[in-house]
Amino acid sequence: MNYNNNFYEADCVIQNAGIWADFRNVSKTELENRFIWKDNKLITLKEAKIKFDDLGKPITPVNTGKKGRGLLGRYGPNHACDPIITRFNILKCRIEFIAVKRNDTGQWAIPGGMVDPGEKISQTLKREFTEEACSKSDNKIIDKIFSKYNETILYSGPTYGDPRTTDCAWIETYVANYHISYNLWSKLELTNQPDENSAVAWISCNTKELYSDHSYFVQLAKKNAIKKGCKLFLKYIAIILLFELIIALYFINYNRNNNVISYYNYEL
Repeated sequence: MNYNNNFYEADCVIQNAGIWADFRNVSKTELENRFIWKDNKLITLKEAKIKFDDLGKPITPVNTGKKGRGLLGRYGPNHACDPIITRFNILKCRIEFIAVKRNDTGQWAIPGGMVDPGEKISQTLKREFTEEACSKSDNKIIDKIFSKYNETILYSGPTYGDPRTTDCAWIETYVANYHISYNLWSKLELTNQPDENSAVAWISCNTKELYSDHSYFVQLAKKNAIKKGCKLFLKYIAIILLFELIIALYFINYNRNNNVISYYNYEL
């Protein structure tokens, strides 16, 4: 096989062939039956009509000019998850999310990662967030944050803007937002994962220059958090109005009964 100057596959990828990375001679048939996200559903590369090159490797829908898998282990789609935990900071009057500062690029990013073989997406979301951002926090708090009732799916599909993307390997990600109240976020203990990131913190959703396509995903999370906040506000307003209506009806009924009693006393 002849490689040009643009070919690159990291040593860790080659050394982990058969573990989390492909062997170079993985068959086209196997690759055609791998899945990518489309409309929140997983379909095969064959169903998605992804083209293949002369070597039987899938062609990334965007041209990067980089041959080989680079740092990615699998030809074609490499599945990842990105959990975005948001809160409303009343002191600064803004929506914030938990971000990690990556060691490799020095950029703030969503604390996500790759889906392990056989692992459910819900497990990956929780595992990656815990490992990268709050490994010392109480598991009960983590479970409450990642409750299905608190999950909003924001995006599922390719992230071609990731710097690891090559002409035959790309990342497919599943992005979910978990908006939490003070009762939960005040109990979280943020701790970074030294081999992955140098810091972890609550930062504004308006922060610029986030890693890869993360700015786009964070803006989706911000819109969702605002939407949830508005619904909660309207719910409280409705409860207050209902309470005031009940009080008003009570006093109307009370005054009516008193007037009737006064009338009969007068007649007597």
